[in-house]
Amino acid sequence: MQINKLPSSSSSTTSLQITEIHSTTNYDLKDQYYPSYLYNQSRQYKRSASTEADSINSSTTGEHKRPRLSKHSIWKLPNMIETFEAFQPSFQTEFILDLIKKSSKGTLQLMSSFITPAMKRDFLSHLPLEISRRIIRHLDAFSLSQASCVCKNWKVIIDGDKRAWIRLLLQDGYSLIDPITKTRQECYKTLYARHHTLKQNWKKGRAEERDFKGHDKFVVTCLQFDDEKIVSGADDSHVNIYDTATGKKKMTLEGHEGGVWALQYVGQTLVTGSTDRRVRVWNMETGQCTHIFTGHTSTIRCLLITKPTQDMPSMIVTGSRDSTLRVWRLPNTQDPQYHGEGPNPYFLHSLTGHRHSVRAIASHKNIVVSGSYDNTVRVWDIKRGRLVHLMEGHTQKVYSVVIDAGRNRCMSGSMDSSVRIWDLNTGECLKRLEGHTVLVGLLGLTGQHLVSAAADSILRVWSPETGVCQHALSGHDNSITCFQHDDQKVISGSEGGLKMWDIKTGKFIRDLITDVDGVWRVAFDDRRCITAIQQKNETSFRILDFGVYNL
Repeated sequence: MQINKLPSSSSSTTSLQITEIHSTTNYDLKDQYYPSYLYNQSRQYKRSASTEADSINSSTTGEHKRPRLSKHSIWKLPNMIETFEAFQPSFQTEFILDLIKKSSKGTLQLMSSFITPAMKRDFLSHLPLEISRRIIRHLDAFSLSQASCVCKNWKVIIDGDKRAWIRLLLQDGYSLIDPITKTRQECYKTLYARHHTLKQNWKKGRAEERDFKGHDKFVVTCLQFDDEKIVSGADDSHVNIYDTATGKKKMTLEGHEGGVWALQYVGQTLVTGSTDRRVRVWNMETGQCTHIFTGHTSTIRCLLITKPTQDMPSMIVTGSRDSTLRVWRLPNTQDPQYHGEGPNPYFLHSLTGHRHSVRAIASHKNIVVSGSYDNTVRVWDIKRGRLVHLMEGHTQKVYSVVIDAGRNRCMSGSMDSSVRIWDLNTGECLKRLEGHTVLVGLLGLTGQHLVSAAADSILRVWSPETGVCQHALSGHDNSITCFQHDDQKVISGSEGGLKMWDIKTGKFIRDLITDVDGVWRVAFDDRRCITAIQQKNETSFRILDFGVYNL
């Protein structure tokens, strides 16, 4: 290889020219030692003058114009690019760095104008939209939110991908209905943000509290609410209706002659059951009792409203201490009133077979499951009014039942401290869940979680599929009096207060209420938690509204 030092034209600068790479050299261009050898050789020819880059026209200012190179420009030398490409990457880097150090500011600016855009790659904007969306659907909500801040194009792609946000909503157990407005949202990212903010408000205890009195000193036995009203039944024989937003009492429904132990409403139609053995149907808009059903000979302990099939009218099913269940058609607002005189046109069936009090009932379509103090669980077809299965196995009273329609099973909790899982097709006991030490009085079920609460002050979270106990929620000092859960949390009440737990991890999150003697009932939705509490020997209600802050 021959390296000649050439004089420049008008200036005193010099430049290096590699004129030839002899084929007779005793090293290969690809040899790893070649770069360092060539580099060391070139270092011997230190240029005493400035490099060719200094000959850039001095008139080049802010605009990155291509420099006018001399006729001896290095870019015109044969084989220079090929030679550079033959270098090892490490030497290429060192070579370029050396050139940069010797370059003028104008040259560096010009280089930057080419390098900076080359190092950026907006792949989402350049890919087909469907492929971009497939990519972002692998991100979690936090990553999506951050990515949407990169640029306008990314924000449009991410915010507009309904499927990505719907997947995250369902994955995190959120509803597709706005938790505040109760309407369907078009922007699912906004909907996710509202749900997430609400979830954080629950976890951090950011809620507006509102207390109001009700039912004097009597025990609240049943509670149901929506965005407009709170309906409560108590041992004082009254049903009270309150405004959800303010807590102001709208009306008191009077007529029962004993404690109200069960209630449920659909729309503006309310059904109540009492120790006076009567079922009453109320119009909550007017406060009028429109129907009175008789037939039970003892306290009505439980009731529900169910719709067997889409083409059938809704039905009322009641369970009583007289060991029977009775089935009535639910009157609609256009039906004539009935107050117990003469044959009852709404009565459908009397379901007999239990030998003791019917303590709990659950329904799905035309199937009703009942649990009794006779230690048995029974499955009924209310459309035909007949027994389907008698399920025996518990050794003591059955206090609670739920139906797992998706798996075609039901569950029961008993005084024998066990929870049993039954097959609705065969009536067979599939699993016996053990862990509690005393009465299992309460059961709750969502798609992935079965929760049981017992007099041993512990709640247990089970897999409804396998029956495996996933978590034992220990923290209360006394029997659990009430609880409710969803796919994210469990809220439970006992003497002393109300607690919240993470249902997925089993970890205690926080105390929601601590300054009370007891909690009779609890009910919650996405936004609010309503509790009936005992405080200084008086019964009152407390609303915790988590939808006030940051929404």
